[in-house]
Order: sequence, then C-alpha cells, then structure tokens
Amino acid sequence: MNVEITFSAPFAISTDPVTGHKTEFHSLNELIQGCIDERNFKVKTESYIHPEYTDYNCEECYAIPHVNPHNFSEVVGYTISGTIKKYDTDQSPYQLIDSKKVYFVIGEKGVFASNINKAYIPYVLGTDDIGLFLKIARSSEGVVFNEDIDSAYQIINSGMPETTFRAMAGFNEPKQNQDLFVKLDESFKSLQAKQIKQFFLEKINALKQAISPEKFIQISTNQWGKLIPLVHAESSANAAYPVDALPPLAKEAVIAISEHVQAPISMTSQCVIATMSHIAQAKVNAPHPFSPQGEPCSLFLLTEGQSGSRKSTSRNLADQAIIKHERKHYEAYRCELEQWKSAQAGLPKKEREAYCAENPPPNDPSTLYSDITLESIAGLYIDGILNNASIASDEAGQFFGGHSMKADTRNQALGGYAKLFDEGFVERTRSKSNMNGSGRAYDTRLSFSLQGQHEVLADALKDPVLRGQGFLPRFILTIPENLAGTRLQDAAYRNKNVSTDHRLIAYWTRCEYLLDDCPQIKPEYELHNGRYVLSMNDGAREIDAAFYNIFEELQAKGQRYEFLQAFASRASQLARRLATVFAYFEGLQCIDAKILKGACEVIKYSLNEWSMYADIEIKAESEAERLVKWLIGKCVQQKTDRLTYSYMQTSCPRPMQKNKNLLEMIIQQLEDSNYLKVEILNKKRLVVLNPLLLGESD
Repeated sequence: MNVEITFSAPFAISTDPVTGHKTEFHSLNELIQGCIDERNFKVKTESYIHPEYTDYNCEECYAIPHVNPHNFSEVVGYTISGTIKKYDTDQSPYQLIDSKKVYFVIGEKGVFASNINKAYIPYVLGTDDIGLFLKIARSSEGVVFNEDIDSAYQIINSGMPETTFRAMAGFNEPKQNQDLFVKLDESFKSLQAKQIKQFFLEKINALKQAISPEKFIQISTNQWGKLIPLVHAESSANAAYPVDALPPLAKEAVIAISEHVQAPISMTSQCVIATMSHIAQAKVNAPHPFSPQGEPCSLFLLTEGQSGSRKSTSRNLADQAIIKHERKHYEAYRCELEQWKSAQAGLPKKEREAYCAENPPPNDPSTLYSDITLESIAGLYIDGILNNASIASDEAGQFFGGHSMKADTRNQALGGYAKLFDEGFVERTRSKSNMNGSGRAYDTRLSFSLQGQHEVLADALKDPVLRGQGFLPRFILTIPENLAGTRLQDAAYRNKNVSTDHRLIAYWTRCEYLLDDCPQIKPEYELHNGRYVLSMNDGAREIDAAFYNIFEELQAKGQRYEFLQAFASRASQLARRLATVFAYFEGLQCIDAKILKGACEVIKYSLNEWSMYADIEIKAESEAERLVKWLIGKCVQQKTDRLTYSYMQTSCPRPMQKNKNLLEMIIQQLEDSNYLKVEILNKKRLVVLNPLLLGESD
C-alpha cells in the first residue's frame, strides 16, 4: 500500500464537460480511487484526465502502473495509453465528434510493474510484450515490463529479494539466462486467469527442477508473512453501538430512554431510528444512483432481546408522538364512522344502498401495525387506504412463524416485501372467481421494527432462504448486551420523571412537527407523489463511493464478508437510506458528509452483528482450525513439512473429506492467512505448512 502523500497543487484534474464540475486529485491514491480500475488496468468511466485535451473522455484507456525502481512496493504514477474521445453533449444520446490516440504519464515515471508488493511472492516474471504484461497482471501474477526482455530480467533480479524466484516469459527468447525463460505461444492468449496461474506454477517448478539445488535458495520463514488469526476479532464480541452517529435530538432521546427504562443503548437506538424511518418515509426519498426520483428511505430493523429486556417500553417511549398522532386521527375516524352509521340508520334498503354508494365509509387511518399479513397490507395499499405503514412488533417470532412465512407461501411473501422495500410497489392477483382486491399500488412505503428473543430468532436468522432471497440482508441488526442483574434502582432513579425529561420533550416535539399533515418542504423541491429526494453533497458522494468500494472488496474470496455477500452488497444502499432519515429528522436540505459517515458507522456495526449469525463463516473458521491441527499432527508424525494434496483430501477430518468445495474454501482461507501454501512438483499438488507451525526457526 502506498503512503498517502497529499500535494497542495492538484496531482490531476477531471472536469465534467456537461456540468462543468471540476474534481481535483491531490494525491495518487485519490486519483486511483476516483479514476483507475486497478483490477482491469483501465481508466474508469467519465474520467477527463488528459492534461491538454480536458474535454476528452479517457475511459477504457489502459492505465499501466509505474513503481519506484528503488522500492517496488510503491506505485508512483500511471501511463495512460489508448483512444480518448470527445462527444457532443447537446445531443441525446451523445454523439462522438472526435477521437485521438494518446500516450501520457500522470505522476512519475518508473518501472512498469504489477502485483509485486504482496507480503509473499513465490516468483516474479519479466516480459517485453505489453499485451502479455497486461494479461499476466490481470491474473494477479507478479510481472515487470521492459521493451528489452534481458533488461526486464535485470530489473527484477536487482529489485526483488533472493527468496523470490525470478524468471522471464515471452514470445522471443532472451540473449542471456535462457534457462530462466518460459517460452509462450499463441495458445497462451486464450488462457483464463486461473489457467494462467496454474500454467506458471507448473513452468516455474519445472525451471526450479532444471536448476542445480545449490543454485536455488529455499524460502525462509520470514517470507511467509505473519500468521493471521482464523477467528475475526471483531466478530468475537459485541462492539459499541455508534449512538454518536444519530442526529443530536435523536441521540439525546436514545440516552434518555435507556436511562429511564434501563435498556441497552443499542435497543433504544433501534427504536428511535424506527420512529424516524416511519415519519420520514412519508415525506422524502433516498438518493438513488440511477433514478432521479430516488428510492424509498424505509428501513427494516431487527433487535434481538431476551424476555424482560424492556423491548416494549423502549419502543413505546420512542413512538410516543406517533402513538398520540395515530390516536387523535383514530378518534376522529370513529366519530366520522358513527356519523356515517347514523346517517343511514332507519333508511329503507334501497335508499341505504344508494347512500352507501355515494358516501363510502371513512377509512381507518392507522399506519402502525403489530401483526398484519402481507396479503392484508397489500389490500390496503391497492385500495388506496394506505400509502405509508410500519410493522412494529416485540414478538418477532410471531412474524417469522406466521402464516405468510410458512414454507408454502413464504417465497411469495419474501418477494412481496422485497418489492415494497426496493421500489415501494405491491401487487396482488387473485383467482378469476375472486377478483375483488386484485391490482397494483405504486409509491407505497413499509418499515419494519421487529424485536424478539434469541431462542425464537436464531433459526430464522440462519435460514438460507431468508438470507439467500435477500430478505434478511435488508435488515439493520443489533444484538444488545443483557443487562439483567445490573438494573438496580436507587432513590435518585425513582425520583426521575420521564414526562418532564427535557431531552424527550424536545424529541417528541420534533416528531410531532414532522408528523404534521402540512408538508414541511421548500418550494424548489420537485415532488414525486408527495415526496422529494434528499440529495447528497459532494462530500457525501465521495464517502458513498469509498464506502461502496470498501465493502465490494471485502466480499472477495478470503475477505471479511466472503460468506456475507448478500448483506455486504447492500451496505451502501442502507447507509444512503439511513442518512436520508437522519438528514430529514435534523431538517437538513441535503445529506452531508457528516450525516452519511454516521450512517455508514451504523451499517458497519450491523454487518458485524450479522457476522455473529454467519453460521457458514463460523463453521468454516472452526473447520479451518481443525484442519490445521490435523495437518500439523500428520507432518510431525511423518517428519516432514508437506503432504500430498490427494492424501489430505482423502484423509482429513469430516465433513471436509466428503465436501470438495468446503475443503477448497478452507484451504484458500489458510493460504490467505499464511498457514500453508499449495505448490506443484512433478505435476503433484503439495500442501506445505508454514515452518512456524512446526516449531522451526529461520
């Protein structure tokens, strides 16, 4: 990783020709993050970074990294090579009006190299073909380019440690060191990344065998890298709920409820966020990367809590303004209903039917439900009775075990809830004999606030269907600490009065103001069915992009969220929604960097909580520990540091012995954690243990 060096003058500038928005990059890392696709060695879309042709788009040009010739781990610049294009942006779609072949450097010139800054590199290749360089680099192999292949070898020979095997690869043989050359032919160009890695493993091992043993230096233990613990520390214990991320009024209310109720901060935080989500979803939309109308800001929240953990009391205090608002409207509804009934009382049948046709009964204005099926709430949406609603229940087990979530109907229910969450859309199609109630409803909103006991929730939260279909990954989760046994009450506590607590009064007053039927909006906002989009400012957009990229990378094989991809892939979306709710509650005109950063902290916290329920991840880690112990035992017994892969595969502990995919996944994890390496010798795969595990020294 490069040391972040920031320059006062811009390192590079990209100016959008449509909006005129100028982005200045004051460090190479900023440029890489904003404009360089490092995996594919290409320039990202909408990058206008040519120093002279500033209105030409450089996207899809090759971006070839330069490294410091004295420190190969430091990237110092990029050569941009390819065709840049200029478009007439006044036409729709844009029309190409000019293009130019370019070759320019951003940053400093150095050595063309890639993938040579890893903790352990078994070998590095030199090549004189730029096409081969890019293909080999994309397969994650260490490679250096120079127009002269002998010079390429001299670069890696002098720049890489002796413990890294150095070789050359190309179509034309070098003048020197032919015994370190891998000759390629046209068939190499058709190989995929995994095939390239396997190809070079075999070729490099063949070169090693051809070299006399005294010339080849064995790898020492300090080239393995530090052993990485197999159990993630952040998953082993509850982290503190990031209550500071909430808007000030909401944060003070969270703390006040926690003090009065003697409930965990994480539980009262979820309750307050659920209240804010219920209010905000009726008035605003969250920004969406591809839709000017945005997306619902509704949130799904889930809290695990033992019986007696004060779930109901916490929720009632958080929802007090909503409860009063609902009650006032419900009482008005009851009066209207009684008047409607009285108006038709005593009328003959035909007149009563005519009266009812002209004067339909008033609708129940309730929007907060504790127990309602998807079928029922869909009917209310489709009939136009309801546009915004929340399902808030202290008995989540009833929801997960209810009729809609039974095996024969839950797939349909899960799809319905997903549509409501993502698009605010619901439809219901009944049989021809019962068409009443069929139809569609758009721009509807639904929030969830479910609370339940571990014994009830555990099976549901590990259910592969609920996870795989994306229902659970939409929830923000907390697993609060159990305060039982610590909730002692002294005289000072008993003298507290929740109804006079200024923190709660301020919070409830804000909620009442936002619940007012008159929309509190500025004239410049464009309304979409009564809602407007809270956009992000430039600072928030930068954080959003960085947050997305971080969690995208962490879903890769061997990374933190490899087994939680469905959850991690929604991190950015949930953060934008939560930030929208925060910004609306605080009365901001847009989502700023501070608000979005706080929302990101809450989502990171939730993902950590979900990882505690990631049964496959925990299982993989425990199986990894079992496999390491087995490998150490067998190597000690056979007085070796390696075993054949086939022997391990047929003799290792179950279930790995019977599950090839599980075994390969665990082997990859152990490789990434520096416990072992898989090498090929004479076409046989070997599992080589880190000498540190066998008590050896360097």
